[in-house]
Amino acid sequence: MSKRWVPDLAAPSEFLAPTAVIGGRGATKQIVKVLRTQFGLDGGTVLVAADDAVVNFGLAENLLLALEGGGFQVVLRTGFGSEPTAEIVDEAAQEARNAKAGAIIGIGGGSVLDSSKIISLLLRNEGGSADWLGAVDPPHGVAPLVLIPTTCGTGAEATRIAMVTVDGAKRASSCARYVPQAAIIDPDLVASLPRGVVASTGMDALAHAIESLMATSASPLSAHHAMGAIQLLMPNLEKAAGGDQDALARCLWGSHLAGQALNAGVVMGHSLAYCLSYEHPMPHGTSCALALPYCIAYNQNLDPDLASALARAITGGRSEDLHTAAQEILDLSKRLGLPTTLGEASIAEHAEASIAQRCVREYPRPTNPEPLEEESLERLVTAMRTGDLAAAFQATARTTAVNR
Repeated sequence: MSKRWVPDLAAPSEFLAPTAVIGGRGATKQIVKVLRTQFGLDGGTVLVAADDAVVNFGLAENLLLALEGGGFQVVLRTGFGSEPTAEIVDEAAQEARNAKAGAIIGIGGGSVLDSSKIISLLLRNEGGSADWLGAVDPPHGVAPLVLIPTTCGTGAEATRIAMVTVDGAKRASSCARYVPQAAIIDPDLVASLPRGVVASTGMDALAHAIESLMATSASPLSAHHAMGAIQLLMPNLEKAAGGDQDALARCLWGSHLAGQALNAGVVMGHSLAYCLSYEHPMPHGTSCALALPYCIAYNQNLDPDLASALARAITGGRSEDLHTAAQEILDLSKRLGLPTTLGEASIAEHAEASIAQRCVREYPRPTNPEPLEEESLERLVTAMRTGDLAAAFQATARTTAVNR
């Protein structure tokens, strides 16, 4: 069996990534150089969209001081919350318009970075957030955009997707121009993250890498970045959650690589995660962690070379068995203190059928390697009730194609 795997090199593919990625401890201080070299900006007004916690804990101080010292006027916008609404994003965009901002800089978690993407679109185009849902190609492009993550998970600084809540529902806006021209990866910004945040967001990043690798839309470059992300995240997540600074830096870079891979798309693990959160609200990364080993089980009938390569990446080369790989992820989630069963996640009894139905009908994944079928998914979700991975693998088992 081949020890290496990449998608078909002759098949059509697309890979999106920031033009410039500036990294290293204290890299945020280079913001003026970034604005000058990447956008030709040498002054004027910029809108900084920031998480409240980022500002309150002083994590934006280096950014703000560097901008002001470089001759830029700063409009600081906070108050986005964990699930920004269209109204909040539209107000921030109007503030950027009124200030005639020449660039948008987002610093924070995924919600603020996603909001920054939409603000950069609205700064150049008419309408509000609700007018730019689904796949969009704005006629006037987007304003200069720099994104700076402060968590080890979403990879939003590298993706084409921006999520916003419209009329109470979380909706996606997808635009290739949302991938910023510049991203800054500064490990100093994740140095003091709480254990629970590292655990949840880190498992979200791991889900991005593994799911994008399984997607039928994976490209040679997305697969390369996904493998690199898995190899950074698996051996470092637990140490990072314990406060190890080098491990945190590796997870931050793993998250970024997973974000670049994520532009190939995720598969049914994220669909399942949305449905689990519908039944009992929980952080997105927590629901992704709960779904991930079962996503591997459902998609066990992969190309054999891909299956063995994925298992080796997850297990650090110890196994080519997807069952072992899925168990390794389940065990990691347990050690991180995350729920690994429906019971531990406080999801009500007898919700299995509705979860499976909602997964197929509301969150279809045409790039999932295994067709989403309600009957198979219900068997899978039933196995999740008690964490029975063996039963989960039976949901899509084939007598002639089981990866062992």
